[in-house]
Amino acid sequence: MAADFKALSKFDQGALVAGAVAILFSFFDAFVTASVKGSGDFAVNTSAGRNAWYSFATLGILLVIVAVAVVAVKAFAAQNLPDGVPWRLVALATAALGTILLVLRPLTEGGDVPSGMGVDVSVGPGWSGYIVWIAAIALTVFTALSFKDSGEKLPEVNKKSDPPAAS
Repeated sequence: MAADFKALSKFDQGALVAGAVAILFSFFDAFVTASVKGSGDFAVNTSAGRNAWYSFATLGILLVIVAVAVVAVKAFAAQNLPDGVPWRLVALATAALGTILLVLRPLTEGGDVPSGMGVDVSVGPGWSGYIVWIAAIALTVFTALSFKDSGEKLPEVNKKSDPPAAS
């Protein structure tokens, strides 16, 4: 059976596209960039970058992949998923946690980089980092809208049930 992308809801379409963009741009070596600028007689200017597949950003990307996989299976092969599980909520939770990890990684990079003595060190997100951020946030928003639109409910954790009547 052929899958028709246009037959999907706009939220599922948006989630799949945003997830694909986040995954694709996670491989570029500009997720986090560091530049060093020196001054004086022996001035050295250099910059380097790395992709999102390191440290806890790896877990963030893997969670984004899981969220996209859940959305895709729910959209194209829902009959293969067990009933009784709020799959759109699972996609939302994994997308949100993955997004948080992806946003935090470049912001926490380089805390131990010394500066001074005529050397300026700058560490932060690069161009692909910003694209991954936007795409991961869009994935989270689309999965949230899809969850709201589906009518699925949050599971009741502390549901009190009446004990059976004594006979």
